[in-house]
Amino acid sequence: MPDAPQHPPRLLLPLLVLAGLMIVWGLSIPATKIALQTMPPLALTAYRYLAAAPCFAVMLLFHKRPPARHLLAMAGLGVLGIDAGQVLQSFGVVRTTASIATVLSATSPMFIAGFAAAILGQRVGMRHLGGMAVALAGVGLVAADSPAAGTAQGDLWGDLLVLSSTASIAAYYVLASRMITRYGVITVTGWSCLFATIGLIPPALWETGRTLAMPSWPVVLIIVYLGWLVTVAGLWIWLHMLRILPARIAASSQFVQPLIGVASSALLLDEPLGLRFAAGAALVFAGIGLTVLPGRRIAAGRGQALPNRANASS
Repeated sequence: MPDAPQHPPRLLLPLLVLAGLMIVWGLSIPATKIALQTMPPLALTAYRYLAAAPCFAVMLLFHKRPPARHLLAMAGLGVLGIDAGQVLQSFGVVRTTASIATVLSATSPMFIAGFAAAILGQRVGMRHLGGMAVALAGVGLVAADSPAAGTAQGDLWGDLLVLSSTASIAAYYVLASRMITRYGVITVTGWSCLFATIGLIPPALWETGRTLAMPSWPVVLIIVYLGWLVTVAGLWIWLHMLRILPARIAASSQFVQPLIGVASSALLLDEPLGLRFAAGAALVFAGIGLTVLPGRRIAAGRGQALPNRANASS
């Protein structure tokens, strides 16, 4: 007998929890932008993952340790998705506005689809290709709306760094898909986070020694927010929601995240949003919709959808 459909009241609480998660994720880039006003990028990234690492270590106590060769592969994933991805994002956010960084980060599904085709050999249809082209056109408009576009190279380089970060994290998800199928998300992300955190400590100490910057209490709260809520709790809630909500509902919620990020950036950081920014953002979201709405299934051999960047994650 087929399962009885869930009644709306039973879906209400999961939807509210999912909406709360989108708010937590959407606020992550504006929060990073605020913290970077007084903290150097490498140190901020290291502190974030030092906050998350003990939580992952406790989770890993209840999971079997993978063989050494797979641990080495997870260490490589940590370098790609965290050491490279998150550090590039921090440096990029320093050199561009939080609103632009939020929209550029929203191109992650587009990169995931492209890497899935190139690395896993999955088919990309004309609708996907059209979506990528539309999203890239939107990225161009968003970059052109930078307050100092055409007069300062810093903003352009900041946009490129954020895009590189997004691509790096997307590659992390695609390359990790086979391991996630075998060992589970907690094991793969936990070990990759721990290895990446170790790699972040030496350059962060060097950077802190040069700048003599120590986190203030507001920045400490932001670090805890990024480490515990955005990274650890965000990942756990997202995976739980994928189990109890229809995939189409969970996936559609991802489009709320950048909207929250853009709105909060404009409100908290007083960043003006021009017409070109609005048009570019609309094209980015339309392109992402064309790319992923038919269903993003890129885990090799099982058709399993990959989790979002629990800012991001990881």
